[in-house]
Amino acid sequence: MSVDQSALTGESLPATKNPSDEVFSGSTVKKGEIEAVVIATGVHTFFGKAAHLVDNTNQLVVMYPIQHRKYRDGVDNLLVLLIGGIPIAMPTVLSVTMAIGSHRLSQQGAITKRMTAIEEMAGMDVLCSDKTGTLTLNKLSVDKNLIEVFAKNVEKDYVILLAARASRTENQDAIDAAIVGMLADPKEARAGVREIHFFPFNPVDKRTALTYIDSDGNWHRSSKGAPEQILNLCNCKEDVRKKAHSVIDKFAERGLRSLGVARQEVPEKNKDSPGAPWQFVGLLPLFDPPRHDSAETIIRALNLGVNVKMITGDQLAIAKETGRRLGMGTNMYPSSSLLGQSKDAAVAALPVDELIEKADGFAGVFPEHKYEIVKRLQERKHICGMTGDGVNDAPALKRADIGIAVADATDAARGASDIVLTEPGLSVIISAVLTSRAIFQRMKNYTIYAVSITIRIVFGFMFIALIWKFDFAPFMVLIIAILNDGTIMTISKDRVKPSPLPDSWKLKEIFATGVVLGSYMALMTVVFFWLMKDTDFFSDKFGVRSLRKSPDEMMAALYLQVSIISQALIFVTRSHSWSFLERPGLLLLGAFMIAQLCH
Repeated sequence: MSVDQSALTGESLPATKNPSDEVFSGSTVKKGEIEAVVIATGVHTFFGKAAHLVDNTNQLVVMYPIQHRKYRDGVDNLLVLLIGGIPIAMPTVLSVTMAIGSHRLSQQGAITKRMTAIEEMAGMDVLCSDKTGTLTLNKLSVDKNLIEVFAKNVEKDYVILLAARASRTENQDAIDAAIVGMLADPKEARAGVREIHFFPFNPVDKRTALTYIDSDGNWHRSSKGAPEQILNLCNCKEDVRKKAHSVIDKFAERGLRSLGVARQEVPEKNKDSPGAPWQFVGLLPLFDPPRHDSAETIIRALNLGVNVKMITGDQLAIAKETGRRLGMGTNMYPSSSLLGQSKDAAVAALPVDELIEKADGFAGVFPEHKYEIVKRLQERKHICGMTGDGVNDAPALKRADIGIAVADATDAARGASDIVLTEPGLSVIISAVLTSRAIFQRMKNYTIYAVSITIRIVFGFMFIALIWKFDFAPFMVLIIAILNDGTIMTISKDRVKPSPLPDSWKLKEIFATGVVLGSYMALMTVVFFWLMKDTDFFSDKFGVRSLRKSPDEMMAALYLQVSIISQALIFVTRSHSWSFLERPGLLLLGAFMIAQLCH
């Protein structure tokens, strides 16, 4: 069975449960079915132990049969423990914190579709990023000096002209725009010729073509596209293919993509005519420059504990060159290595999971490879983010812990993603990671506070009620709860330092911190009450009137101590070091001051 137990253990990924394994109460079955035996219920379960922290029903046993307290007093005391002990505001505070954080993310260009994705993004340690348009500008340019001509008596300018004729002059994609942009005047692409038929690009043929008539009435075709497709179209001989592949490899080593160009005579003057044999004219080098901020952004990501892996459909040499320019490493592999088909013996010997984990990227990938990469990383306990823009990316986006649809993504990609970017580039994602960690830090600070307050009020009031048989007024603890919760709501806009590394719900750490702080404060409340009721400490040391003979005044003093210290606790739980070294937000500080005036 695949079981989601994130609410209990903080693990974002579903846990796999086999026969003889324990399944915790409060977890959710995601996949599979199995027969099970109940071995614990209620407070004996993992979930129940946490809930038991605020269970105070045992007080009745002491108050009535042993201490012979009045029924009304016992109920009042129980109400005090329930009102003060249950963190009523927790769902509201956490929801408001995430809602305000989500609005902040949208201002940065990242629209959150699923609130819990904010928590997961704070814990993301691997980001699989597309190259084109995310790491690079997706604004291609042609280096005219490097154009390789294969046909005799043909100039480089004519190769560009043939490629421009095989391009759209309207509704252009990035390649068409780059080619036509190389002409002195874009109108030259159709100057002096009459267009008969345009063959648009498709993923199978991977080329475009134009059938046209020149000024002399002769029919021609020109085509541009993936070099391998153009070589096959021209039925090139082995020596031409070898030379072409040598040029393609040379371009790739410099981070350049290759574009093949061919031409054909059509003697029959018919758009459906097969025409004369195609002639391979030349290869154009296309360069997609990295974004100006990509290298810096990748360094920031690595410093934040997020490993960026390049996932691209381009050639391996281009991926490595781009990785070198961006400083993200060149430890990249072809998609065939994911299937254990790598020609490199050292790579083939590595388990696929380990290969994916150590790689800086993969080249020549298809959508099914993206899905496999994400799946394998998740199985290695990584919180994985994935960027995508097309219909084919949808499965991988859905599978990833944080699916990120980049700017200008298709509706299918947006529908499958958790976060939709409205701005291009990787820097938006890294900014969103920092913001998510800040949001998570606020929620974590509040959770520690809530656990501390629960333990403090429950145990502090419980010991005073049992040791001194002191009765409390529920109304006053209700006022404390209102003031505390009203003040603490402002933590959703508090100043915080995002965690320098991926963060997640470490429940043991949170509960341990809460128990220590809560127990200390409960002890201080008990000591304060003892000093006030059974000693003359305050009269002797501070010269104030003793309150020991006035239960109402003692109650007021006790509630004042509990309320002030409870509200001041947030300044401790929100700090990583000494509380006075980390300035809180003005809103939180202002709310605290107003609450003190209300006292």
